[in-house]
Amino acid sequence: MLAVLNVTISLQSKLNEKTVQVNEFNLVNTVAGILRQDLEKAGYNMAGPPYITSAAVDTIEVCYQVPPPPAYPAGAPTRVKFYAGPASELASTANPSDRILYKSVNGGVPSVVAKGVVGLSFQYFDANGNSTTNVNNIRSFSVDLIMAAGEKVNLIYPTAEWNTRFFPYGMR
Repeated sequence: MLAVLNVTISLQSKLNEKTVQVNEFNLVNTVAGILRQDLEKAGYNMAGPPYITSAAVDTIEVCYQVPPPPAYPAGAPTRVKFYAGPASELASTANPSDRILYKSVNGGVPSVVAKGVVGLSFQYFDANGNSTTNVNNIRSFSVDLIMAAGEKVNLIYPTAEWNTRFFPYGMR
């Protein structure tokens, strides 16, 4: 009887771990969609560089211009910035490394995109695929996002990762 109880507890523990991990995968995919929505527009309808005005390891600000409706004059380019805040902002969770991902549009008040970010990094490349930090030379960039649960499951924080490289049409 004790063996059956141990197996049941073990199975329940594994099920809980997998459920939390699936939730993290779903969350990272949702956040990736939000990032993709703005980042793939970098340089769209812009006369020339810089298409990215802030190019740090943990921060990106892209510029693009959406054509206005025919009856309206052209406006200023849209600037969208993504960055992760300090870990101290999420002191309410057990995970000491999780942070909040923010999005700011045109320098406005940042909005929360997601909580539970434990890794966010950007890398920038020139037209030849070489790493660069010169905003005037950036023609592509990569994003690495790692998210983790706020609580441990079986002694670990379940994580999910998304990474991709963007080659925005507007930055060619």
